[in-house]
Amino acid sequence: MLVTLVRHWKEIRLLDPNSIAEERERQKREELLLQRLERVKSQKLGPVSAVFQKGILNTKKAYHAVYIKLVHLDRFYKQAKAPFAAMAPSVKDRVKLILDDARSLARDMKWADAERRYLEVLGIDAHNFEAYKGLGGIYLKQKLYPQAKETFEFIMKSRKADDIVYAGLADIAASEGDFGKEEDMRLKAVEARPRLANRHAELAEYYVEHDEPQKAWAYSKKATELDPKSGKYLELSLEVAILLGDRDEARRRYDKLRLVSEDRPKLQAIKDRIDAIEVKK
Repeated sequence: MLVTLVRHWKEIRLLDPNSIAEERERQKREELLLQRLERVKSQKLGPVSAVFQKGILNTKKAYHAVYIKLVHLDRFYKQAKAPFAAMAPSVKDRVKLILDDARSLARDMKWADAERRYLEVLGIDAHNFEAYKGLGGIYLKQKLYPQAKETFEFIMKSRKADDIVYAGLADIAASEGDFGKEEDMRLKAVEARPRLANRHAELAEYYVEHDEPQKAWAYSKKATELDPKSGKYLELSLEVAILLGDRDEARRRYDKLRLVSEDRPKLQAIKDRIDAIEVKK
């Protein structure tokens, strides 16, 4: 037993309560030291961490500010771009401007310039029938009947004919002496634009020229109804009334004509013709 005690003295010594207390104190000191180190670490790294986090926050704010500026810049660009886009004419608007210019040139009898502008429209839009009608009209006014006829007939084949086309073909038929076709085209012109006084008047004039006042009366009367302020149509209806020998109607229309016409010699001549009707009666 003594030998065993000597051999294991060191281990037995550790079982001493005092030695155990020292071990506990050592462990406690180590624990406190670790806690101290953690506190120091926290105190040292705390400001660094705060600065780092603040830097991240500032970066986010700067990025957001740049993003907002880009959004505003994009809106400003779109707003600034819009007026210029509106100023740039579309193809439709450009065609309209050229057509208006061509019509103005035609009214001024600048035929070559008007033709060039109409052809310019067809270069942009090969199916623009307003340009074709314009070309047919200026050919007709220059008495270029073959060119006008070809143009108007092309429009008819395309089923885009209106009163202008029919009236143009009627004038061409009259120049060719084809009075049956002229009448047919003038009737179609009236059908196409029944509210246009001029088309009724043209048909009435056709019947007057061909000694058919009975047919002319309805159309001449309609022309004056559609445009009661027109002295031209009133005079036409008065002429038809005289040809029909309708004394009362002729007088009524003569009294209206005196209010709008200052051509005294013409008025006197018309009055004489009316008086002649009275003598016949």
